[in-house]
Amino acid sequence: MSTFREAILPSVNAIRAIPGQLGWRPYTVVIEQRTWSGAEIGQGTETITTTAVVEKYGQPPKARWLDTEQLALAGYERATIEIGPITPAYPGGGLLAATLEPHTLPNNTVINYKLVGPSYPDGVYCRLVSINTDRAGHFTLRVQVTGTP
Repeated sequence: MSTFREAILPSVNAIRAIPGQLGWRPYTVVIEQRTWSGAEIGQGTETITTTAVVEKYGQPPKARWLDTEQLALAGYERATIEIGPITPAYPGGGLLAATLEPHTLPNNTVINYKLVGPSYPDGVYCRLVSINTDRAGHFTLRVQVTGTP
C-alpha cells in the first residue's frame, strides 16, 4: 500500500520537467566527485565521477540567484544560488538527498557542484551551503560560487 505522497511524486516529477522541455531551465547542474589514489587530496592519480542533477526526462532543475534581501536575511555572501525544487527519490525516479550531500568523505576526496549556463558557458564551481529537506514533495540546495574550472 502506497501513501498519497508516493502516489503523486511521479506526476510531480514529470510536471517539474516541463520548464526544461520548453527551454526555460538554461543551467545544468553536475556533482563532481574528485578522488585521488593517494591518502590525501592531490596525491596519486585523480579520478573524476560526475552525477547530473536532473528531473524527469533528464531535464535540469531550476537555478536562481538569491536577491540582496534573501542574502542579508540568511547571512550569505553574494553569488549564492538556490537549486530546486528537486523531487525526492521514489520508486522509478527522483533523487536521494544523500547523493547531493554526502555526510562523510575520505581524506582523498572532494565534492564540487558545477553549474553551466548563459552566465557561465564554461561552467563555474560551487560549494554546498545548505540543503533544505523539510518538505515532503521537494528539497532545495543552496550553493555559493567558488570559481571557474
